[in-house]
Amino acid sequence: MDVHEAIARRRAIREYTDEPIREDVVDRVVRAALEAPSAFNLQLRDVVVIRDPETKRMLSESSRQAQFEAADTVLVFVARAEALPEDAADILPADYLARVKKVKESMPPAALREAAMKDTMLAAGFALVAASAEGLATSPTTGWNEEAVKELIGLGGREDRGIGLVVAMGHPAVEAPHPGRQDSRRVDERYA
Repeated sequence: MDVHEAIARRRAIREYTDEPIREDVVDRVVRAALEAPSAFNLQLRDVVVIRDPETKRMLSESSRQAQFEAADTVLVFVARAEALPEDAADILPADYLARVKKVKESMPPAALREAAMKDTMLAAGFALVAASAEGLATSPTTGWNEEAVKELIGLGGREDRGIGLVVAMGHPAVEAPHPGRQDSRRVDERYA
């Protein structure tokens, strides 16, 4: 399946079979997500992989999202709202890092969070396409309490971390029809 097919077949599906996702498949989806571009290549996003039934149950209860408990795997996309990651020197050449550091350290916390959220959403989008290419169903969600999710994954009270997206993932139990897309969402050059 090519990338265009994977994008076209992807649907938000909330019902999954009991078939587990092989660990190598989960790894491929997460690796693909982490290949997403990021500002200055700082990679200020993490993917928390949740497979523990009790954690999924608590996540489901705290958010009223039944698909988290039903899914084999839940991916939590975490934005690292900080100027630089602790491994920045391993990622960037020293001269470039010095310039990036100057820019990033001048940004207010809200701007750091917004930039990290954008990078996090790019990673989540890559994961959705990768999961589709693996024949998996996903349900990307935004209806959850950020602090409750952070608490469940060990980030309670961390102001320098944010939750971008929580994605349920499993083998589909249903086939969802294409809901249609509006051609009118394309704008050439500028709005009239």
